Amino acid sequence: MKPIITYSEQNHLQVGKGKQRLGYAGVFGHDLGCSDYGWCQVSLIDQDHLTHYINVDNQLYSSICQRYESLHLQSTESLYLWVELDANEMALNWRLFKSTLTLEQLFPIYQACYDFGSLYQLFDLIESLQVIPLRMFAREVLMDTSLMTTFVSIPASKRHHHSFPGGLLMHSLECAFMTKQTVEALLDISTKEKEVAVVAALFHDIGKVKTLGLIQHTSAGRLIDHEQFTLMMLAEPLNTLQEYWQSGAEALQYLLTWKESQGMCRYVTGNAIKMADRLSTSASLNSMAFQDKPDYFHFAELSIGCNKHYLNRLN
Repeated sequence: MKPIITYSEQNHLQVGKGKQRLGYAGVFGHDLGCSDYGWCQVSLIDQDHLTHYINVDNQLYSSICQRYESLHLQSTESLYLWVELDANEMALNWRLFKSTLTLEQLFPIYQACYDFGSLYQLFDLIESLQVIPLRMFAREVLMDTSLMTTFVSIPASKRHHHSFPGGLLMHSLECAFMTKQTVEALLDISTKEKEVAVVAALFHDIGKVKTLGLIQHTSAGRLIDHEQFTLMMLAEPLNTLQEYWQSGAEALQYLLTWKESQGMCRYVTGNAIKMADRLSTSASLNSMAFQDKPDYFHFAELSIGCNKHYLNRLN
């Protein structure tokens, strides 16, 4: 299933069927590869500590180097290279990104993920956060390997929206990106409040890791709503955030737990999160309804359990 929204065309990645590799980038210190006579090689060290040399043309090598320079790598961060290769070991697709995770922490998450494009967007979004305590919070969430391997692999629901492996991650990213785009249009809202809203949107369904499995609901999920687990799953990172930025931690907890039935949200950005959640859900249902219909079909019926939904579209 394709994502409904992508953060930008630059970040959009259409992964094909080529062989994929992920590992630390470069074995030449600050140099990612070597260039001579119209061809280049980029090096990658995988999870088994094996070094792979990947052939790229000069244009692609230049793009990789430009991306490297834009990352401004810090001493606490590792540089990662993901590539998709053809039969001749030539790069078809690539992504260069940084993270405070070690390869031993990152690789199980990568293996559990059904769509690397979504995983890359997750890391890129977190590293783009300008508010340092909030970025530290999100990084700490990523460091929980058990939590993240489930978060990136399970569906967002069993028979409703994004009901496919990896659906929860895709839905979470859609909510975060749509929230980001909406709050950016609000002139009187601070960057701090905007970014808290984006992070709240990203992790608003994190409790589903306790209630959903790949095939069926968990025993807890049959008894308890996923929203009851939200703060519990984020407890340790929230405690750390509380130490460095108390007001931000309190605002994040409020936005993660606020319901429209409680009345007007105290933060205007909370409305953007709910709107993004509804839009992502509706768009997923629309995709489900029309996925097997030809373009000239303007009407579709979607059955979910005992309920029927009728949807229209214009082409």
